[in-house]
Amino acid sequence: MNGWLETIYRSKRQALFGLALSITRRPASAEDAVHDAVLRLARKPNPPEGDAAAYVFRAVRNAALDQLRQGKRGINGKTLGQSNAPSNGQPAPDVWLFADPGPCPAQQTEQSDERRRLMHEVQQLPESQREVIVMKVFGGLTFQQIADAGDAPLSTVASRYQRGLARLKQQMENRYEPASA
Repeated sequence: MNGWLETIYRSKRQALFGLALSITRRPASAEDAVHDAVLRLARKPNPPEGDAAAYVFRAVRNAALDQLRQGKRGINGKTLGQSNAPSNGQPAPDVWLFADPGPCPAQQTEQSDERRRLMHEVQQLPESQREVIVMKVFGGLTFQQIADAGDAPLSTVASRYQRGLARLKQQMENRYEPASA
């Protein structure tokens, strides 16, 4: 792998996966999208001009969108982009957008309920807001990098981020605040 690509991949792999997963909604398809994008980029002899991190995020985003357009099948055989519910009619379990090998078991137990609620609420955001939040919060990209990766105006990216955060806050408060007596 090219040095520039390896550096970005190692530092951003979870966020790249999270971005692909926020689009495809299927872990296996997200892995495929990241793999396809990185493989294509690894074949390029020189790093891209401009911001390399934004370039990699854009490549992963495009690979995930390509899978949706091509109608690739997800884990349960449904075409990607269709309902996230399994064929048995039961609601699908929450998809963990931001898998992290992170904390010890005791810390994981403490954080699991809050993390699960947050992941559920992130999934409920409109796709454009979800992508921006994944790239900003979990990918550490600047608004300019996100604009470059998503081919959107800087002001649009900033407003999607602000609206997404406001919506997340409202959703979390509405659903998870204890009822007043």
